[in-house]
Amino acid sequence: MRVYSPLSIFALATVLCACTGTSQTSGQSGPAEPEPEARERAPSVAAYETFDPSAYDARPPERTVEVTHQVPARLMQGRADKGVQQTVDGFRVQVFSARDKQAAQDFREQMRLWWEENKGAAPVSVLGETPPIVVQYSQPYYRVRMGAFAERDAAEDALAFVQKEYPNAFIARSTVTVTR
Repeated sequence: MRVYSPLSIFALATVLCACTGTSQTSGQSGPAEPEPEARERAPSVAAYETFDPSAYDARPPERTVEVTHQVPARLMQGRADKGVQQTVDGFRVQVFSARDKQAAQDFREQMRLWWEENKGAAPVSVLGETPPIVVQYSQPYYRVRMGAFAERDAAEDALAFVQKEYPNAFIARSTVTVTR
């Protein structure tokens, strides 16, 4: 026979008594809902109010307020990102590659001189006033690339111009810094 402690018997009795009580509380009541007839019999405001607002002009007075602020003009015109430099995955026109660093740097200088001579015929809207001509190293080659384009369409326009002098040039993906 199993013997239970008096404490466990007391706890069991308390739980059983608490769970078997009535579902409604007694002696507590909240605010009573007014009967439907009582709501209908409530006096209307019109019965005791004598104020007539129709005799008064209810429109607010006209005011002209001039707003002054310190917001830059380019923000007010919707050109917040104009002139901002941003690094993006973009495109460059690759003109040359070699395993020799000095050969790549010499070709870069040759390319710069070619640009100085031919920039008048170049599409300025695409290449800008002075496009970057960079030597990028990616093992085992040094690559000479021109321009910095966020969009492939602009890179294709530049490629068409560069291929007149360097027919083996092509578009290469690159991380570029563009000015919006």
